[in-house]
Amino acid sequence: MSYLWTDKITDYYYSNPELDTVAVLWTDPDDGLTREHYILVDEADEQWRDFVKEVSYEDIDKRTKVRHEEFREQFRDAFRDWSGRNQNNNGESSEPLEDVIVNFINDFDITDTGEKEQLFKLKLKIFDQEVVKNSGTDDKFKTAKTFIRKSQNPIEVLLGYMVFTNGAEIKMADIEKFEVEGVYIPIK
Repeated sequence: MSYLWTDKITDYYYSNPELDTVAVLWTDPDDGLTREHYILVDEADEQWRDFVKEVSYEDIDKRTKVRHEEFREQFRDAFRDWSGRNQNNNGESSEPLEDVIVNFINDFDITDTGEKEQLFKLKLKIFDQEVVKNSGTDDKFKTAKTFIRKSQNPIEVLLGYMVFTNGAEIKMADIEKFEVEGVYIPIK
C-alpha cells in the first residue's frame, strides 16, 4: 500500500521512552515542507508492516540513539557555554572580584533589571548581617534601615550600612518626606 510518506522519508526515530511509537519525518517534494507522522509499533498493523519493509528495526534503533546523542551534545555545549561565560579555564572568574565590585558601583544602571536584582540582593545581604539584625530600635538605626530600603544605587546602600558598622550618621533634610541631606562618616 502507498502512504504519503512512501519514498519521501527524511528521518525516523522512536518518539517515546516505551519505544512503542515511531516518528516518521518526510518531505513533500511539491512544497518542500517536512512533515511528521507517527506510527504505532504494532505487528498486526498494515501501516507498521509496510514501514518496516522500508526501514529495519535496527535502523530505527540506531537513528534514535544518534538523535539522542545529538541532543545530549547540544545540551553539553549549552551548559559549557553557560558555565564558562565569566570563567577562565581553571573555573575561576575571568574578571577579578575587585573589578566586579568597582564596575557594579561605577556602572550601575537603575533601568537594567539584572542590576536592579543585584541591588535588591545586596540590600537583603545587608539586612541579614548580625550587626543590622541586632541594632535595636534606636531612631538612628530605623532611619538607616529606611535609607537602605529606599536606596537607588549600591553606594547609597553601603553608606546606610556604615551607620551600623562605622558610626556614620544620616543627616535628614526633611523628616516628613524622608529627604536625606547627607551621610557623615567619622574619620578614625
